[in-house]
Amino acid sequence: MNRSSAKFKTFSQVVKEFVGALWKRRTYDIFENWYCLFGVLWGTPVPIVTIGIDLHSSGLSITLPNIIQTILLRPFHIFFLLHPIFFGIVFGAMGTVRYNKEQRIEGFEKSLIDKNAELAQKNDRLQELDRLKSNFLSMVSHELRTPLTTIQGYISFLMTEKIGAINKAQREYLAISGDSADLLNRLIEDLLDLSKIESDRFKVNLTNVNMANIIDKALLSRKLFADKQGVALENNMPDDLPSVYADEERIFQVITNILENSIKFNRKGGKAAIRASIRPDGKVIFCISDTGIGIPSDKLDRIFDKFYQVDSSGKRKYGGCGLGLAISKSIIGLHNGRIWVESEVGTGSKFFFELLIVK
Repeated sequence: MNRSSAKFKTFSQVVKEFVGALWKRRTYDIFENWYCLFGVLWGTPVPIVTIGIDLHSSGLSITLPNIIQTILLRPFHIFFLLHPIFFGIVFGAMGTVRYNKEQRIEGFEKSLIDKNAELAQKNDRLQELDRLKSNFLSMVSHELRTPLTTIQGYISFLMTEKIGAINKAQREYLAISGDSADLLNRLIEDLLDLSKIESDRFKVNLTNVNMANIIDKALLSRKLFADKQGVALENNMPDDLPSVYADEERIFQVITNILENSIKFNRKGGKAAIRASIRPDGKVIFCISDTGIGIPSDKLDRIFDKFYQVDSSGKRKYGGCGLGLAISKSIIGLHNGRIWVESEVGTGSKFFFELLIVK
């Protein structure tokens, strides 16, 4: 819409409101509508002045008979006599239009206040539910950890065959049970970490760290999973990588979380690689790339949200509860760094995070 059209629309709206006000009782009520009274007073001098000038030019004194005679002899004075009424109607209509606008504004403000109060109540309720959820997760995670530790202990003990030999099938079943127990244990650890993050109890201990050792350890820890998935792991780290400020345990957690996703969402015969580059501003940028399915562009901003899954359908192909990247983002944030992703559907993803160089 151009400027001329906008001006015409505004003018039409003003005319419409003014005409509509002419049918309102308030327009003609001088006791409620001060605009109407002001209009009458504003128009009153017009007939007085015009009749006075006519009397003066005719050499007549200002008396009631002379005034009546002047009006009767010159009927156009009736038009001037109507000015107080005319101004009263015009100003009264303007007052009604303003009153209607003020009422709408007042109603809108009241609606906003009510909506804000409603939103505040809902926000308080959401915060309470979030707190209860965090407490529940923390409690359940702690309660699950003890029996799970017992299960893992017995599986490991049975695998040693100290209480009797086990056949090949039994060993295979125990290995599957052990893998499932390890997966459940990692989920419990993630839930506990999330509980600590939400209650501000999640801490990091920053020291001088050799990232080459951590990356070697992380790649080794995910090699078996990568082999099962048919994904090759590549270490493309430079030899002259400087030490960085980091919490060794937590950065290992970040790398393994990202590596696991790079393997899980990859294709058979694909690869996941890790490299690093030194920046002039005293930071090292680490990149874990893959040749997997990629992430849609409209999902990139949300993948670091807790419990978020790109595929959240009941028939989704890939497991997980959507906590790894959310926890990783919190960990990198506590290192005063950033974590981000670049991706293209069908080509793969690149996850980046930065750490400060030890000076």
